Amino acid sequence: MKKQPTIVSTLVAFASVVLIVAGLKAMAGLLTPILLSLFLVLVTYPILAWLKGKGLPHWLAYLLVLLSVVAVGALTVLFLVDSVNELINLLPAYSDQIEAQVNSLWLWLKEQGVTLDDVQSLSWFQPERIVSLSLSLTSSLLGILSDTGLTLLIFVYMLATASSFSKLLKRGLKDSPQALQRTEEFAQSTSSYLMIKGWLGALTALVQMLLMWWLGLDFTVLWGVLSFAFNFVPNIGFYIALAPPLLIALVELSWAKAALFAVGYIAINNFFDIVIAPRYLSKGLDLSILVTFLAVVIWAWILGPAGAFLALPLTIMVKKLLLEPFPQTRLVAKLMGSASGDT
Repeated sequence: MKKQPTIVSTLVAFASVVLIVAGLKAMAGLLTPILLSLFLVLVTYPILAWLKGKGLPHWLAYLLVLLSVVAVGALTVLFLVDSVNELINLLPAYSDQIEAQVNSLWLWLKEQGVTLDDVQSLSWFQPERIVSLSLSLTSSLLGILSDTGLTLLIFVYMLATASSFSKLLKRGLKDSPQALQRTEEFAQSTSSYLMIKGWLGALTALVQMLLMWWLGLDFTVLWGVLSFAFNFVPNIGFYIALAPPLLIALVELSWAKAALFAVGYIAINNFFDIVIAPRYLSKGLDLSILVTFLAVVIWAWILGPAGAFLALPLTIMVKKLLLEPFPQTRLVAKLMGSASGDT
């Protein structure tokens, strides 16, 4: 009889989680720009506060930050749309080159004694499928960009009310100092993480762009922007960012240069990820490798492609604000953490 309430409460809790996830998934189209705006505010608000600390009036500091974000966002969107359209126009030419290289590979395999049946078993490696996948990825990218206008509009209002919202939050949680402390720690740690991750990703992309420029690879800036963006996707983001330029390198450059590009690209990423990043992200996010991987999969499933980029901040928000404060879920929060306390 003592176990029955525990089982019932567990089932109720599980059913509640399922309903919440279903609701989030159903509202993904609305939630995505709101969440993107929220984390953009977490990055830019410290800059706004710094400008005000230097003596600038609030309206001028707000205007400078707002215009900078809008300008960067507009230029990025215009550049990506132009680059993606150019890439789509060149895909037929790339497809012909891929087909020629694949045919040469088949002839070489035949000379090595590989039978026709063995070659047909590799039918998944077809230029048409590669081109189709590339078009699908570009369509997904343009789909994400279609929400940029709404995201910037929400960001305008969020940033304008950030100061007053902070005061109202402190006033509302004055009787719950622990909740206020957790909220402030989450905001500060997330803001620091996003800013550090941003400039580290920018440095990584810049060095990788220099490598691609030296090798003579097409769309160098586009691949650099892709590397910077997918720097925010843990575990699998690196492989997603590497795949398109490596495919172009195999088509456009020699096999030796493509191999050199892959080795150099991986070495640069590992240098910044393993050597440089831990010095600035020493405290880590206290998430295990398994949790970070599952977070990307789950949030991408719930919110779409943007969920992969927001996976870590959202997971930290759930862990810090929804799981750790309550005794019933504190064990789940501890199980999500890394054994060493660093990620």
